[in-house]
Amino acid sequence: MKSLSKAEVNDNVNPIKVEFILNGLNCAHCAEVINEKVGKLKGVKSSNLNFVNKKMTLNLTDEQNESEIIRKTIDIINNTEPGLDIVVNSKSKLGIKKEIILGGLNCAHCAEVIGQKVSNLSEIESSDLNFINKKLTVLIKQNENSKQVIEKIIDIINNTEPGLDINIVKNSQQANISVEEKEKDSSKKDLLKLIVGFGMYAVAIYQSTIGVESKLMNLLLIISYLVVGGGVIIKALKNMTKGRIFDENFLMLIATVGALAIGEVEEAVAVMLFYQLGEYLQGIAVGKSRKSIASLMNIRPDSANLKVNNEIKVVSPEDVEIGDVIVIKPGEKVPLDGVIIDGSSMVDTSAITGESVLRETAIGDDILSGFINKNSLLIVKVTKGYGESTVSKILDLVENASSKKSKTENFISKFSRYYTPIVVCLAATIAIIPPIVIQGAEFSEWFYRGLLFLVVSCPCALVLSIPLSFFSGIGYASKNGILIKGSNYLEALKDVDTVVFDKTGTLTKGVFNVTNINAVDISKQELLEYAAIAEVNSNHPIAKSILKTYGKAVDLDSIKNYEEIAAHGIRVQYNNEKILAGNEKLMKANNILYSEAKEVGTVVYVAVNGIYKGYVVISDEVKEDSKDAIRNLKNVGIKEVVMLTGDNKDVANKVASDLNIDTVYSSLLPNEKVEKVEEIYEGRNEKEKVAFVGDGINDAPVLARVDVGIAMGALGSDAAIEAADVVLMTDEPNKIYKAIEISKKTNKIVWQNIIFALGVKVVVMVLGAGGMATMWEAIFADVGVALIAVINAMRILK
Repeated sequence: MKSLSKAEVNDNVNPIKVEFILNGLNCAHCAEVINEKVGKLKGVKSSNLNFVNKKMTLNLTDEQNESEIIRKTIDIINNTEPGLDIVVNSKSKLGIKKEIILGGLNCAHCAEVIGQKVSNLSEIESSDLNFINKKLTVLIKQNENSKQVIEKIIDIINNTEPGLDINIVKNSQQANISVEEKEKDSSKKDLLKLIVGFGMYAVAIYQSTIGVESKLMNLLLIISYLVVGGGVIIKALKNMTKGRIFDENFLMLIATVGALAIGEVEEAVAVMLFYQLGEYLQGIAVGKSRKSIASLMNIRPDSANLKVNNEIKVVSPEDVEIGDVIVIKPGEKVPLDGVIIDGSSMVDTSAITGESVLRETAIGDDILSGFINKNSLLIVKVTKGYGESTVSKILDLVENASSKKSKTENFISKFSRYYTPIVVCLAATIAIIPPIVIQGAEFSEWFYRGLLFLVVSCPCALVLSIPLSFFSGIGYASKNGILIKGSNYLEALKDVDTVVFDKTGTLTKGVFNVTNINAVDISKQELLEYAAIAEVNSNHPIAKSILKTYGKAVDLDSIKNYEEIAAHGIRVQYNNEKILAGNEKLMKANNILYSEAKEVGTVVYVAVNGIYKGYVVISDEVKEDSKDAIRNLKNVGIKEVVMLTGDNKDVANKVASDLNIDTVYSSLLPNEKVEKVEEIYEGRNEKEKVAFVGDGINDAPVLARVDVGIAMGALGSDAAIEAADVVLMTDEPNKIYKAIEISKKTNKIVWQNIIFALGVKVVVMVLGAGGMATMWEAIFADVGVALIAVINAMRILK
């Protein structure tokens, strides 16, 4: 048996993750220097500094020296870029993630209260309550007792909304199924209560209409009230003992008991009946909306066919490891990312990319989780664990998008905290002051008017429908292969009036071909050979196109002193020859006399031992839908389309002319792109936002600066998904206009709901105060408006 060296042992141990947040880091070059220096520290297995989110992640192989490595890293950061605000999240600070499913949570306002109280706990690093999927996600500080913290959270939930079915998630899928089954049973019981309650009410009203006033009629009304409203009464009384007097259960109890006290028995019972009917219908509508959104994201694989020797075992995708072999049968979802090692088939990628056209796959091709195998058996070697798979990342991104709230959502949250107490105070004022001040005013009449205010005071229509609208928009976008990382970005897209494009790989295919070779005093083949020698160690698409055209092997052992000069080109020594290959800036910087190329394309000039030898022209191809994308952007209200590129002026102007781009800036260095974006921002207000579209990796400084950063063609690219605010899973620029269209539609529906809900409530309040409204209008202004707002929010999915 082979013995392992210490280094090999360390490589086989799970690395310890340490994160550094570098607030104030605005220098991309400094970020590269920091990352390079830290990566060389002893005990650091890998270092990755993401300039966009200013986060540096270290994987350490030496747990004992963790604090020393952190100290040295901070020294490097301070010496390279002094004055940064450094936040360290080491393994002792990252915390423990827990997910809690809250079955039966149908009160949006209560959800807001629970979320606020939990986030205020000192033991909690962060928390997010997603009302749509009834999931509370908390990050508990590592040095806290997680069991005790969970108990505190459960107490908060029970004190705020008693009777919920609380599940601590171990298996998310099983937890959701269990909650769904219990909620179905609960819904059946609620329906039965409504049928019984309305039956008794109908009998009592019938007796009244035929002139029979009896004790039986009043008894039937009271029984009907207790059968349907019993749950409301119990919750209200429990909440009273805990000091909660502004929740909808307490308000409804006071309103109906008050009506009973002044002799409005029939109306009090009717109010409770129709309130509960509205809540029941609202629950059905929200449930359907949840299922509709869930169906959009129905990409989670149920199982994987793991090949073990000559047997196939059906296991959970979480149990499959990197390097395992899985079998994907026709009609099955691909459960994990991998590479095909046997078989060929057509796959449906629509769940991930939004594209309806089937894609052909064969041996050696990458295949991503979420694809559907259509017609042949595939054998796949797994390259990523489930937690790092495409499906897992997309689901996590969409499900946690609610944690990044839009300005409108934050406004509604703050508004609802003040709205209910203010309306309750107004109700008390209307009930008490006029009978005292106005001569002849009857207390029972003004008390009734005050009760109307109580019924109208619940802000559920807003607290429920606004987040649902944004979540629906994000879900619908994801179905179209557009991942939007939060409601704030979905909202910001509607105000974008300028879209800035990177050229290569965004508007063009990024597939370069050599179109001309102009040699001086040597043959074309010799010139191409010099260019290939210079470019052989580069990963740039232009380098690859030169090597592809050269088509021969290059002796790597003969290459010395390789140097890649940013935005200029390459300097290299090959045997006894010094080769320069790059743009005109490289020639000028080295005082090389050269002839400027006249062709349109990317030009690589070549000099050997200080003597100019000619140039190679490489051309890129514009994407088929780029022109349509620009036209559609202008159709949805974009005022200016800008293109930034490091290419020369002739190439840039030709592409801009072909695509009808308004403004083009060429021959730019990476830092100059940021400067051009700064110029674009001059004189702008808050409502004039800028979006930048790039590949999500090389354009990090610009993505960090703009209001909305869009990474395009990010299918399977972890770095691109990490970098941008909006991720387009395909190479289609036309999807940018679709994202803006979804944003505008979502925000339109959001404001329809806000204006409708507040408008109806204010009108009913005014009419109620003037004695021109009844409890029926008040009930409509509460549960009726909420139901309509939820149904309106669902239009986003159509």
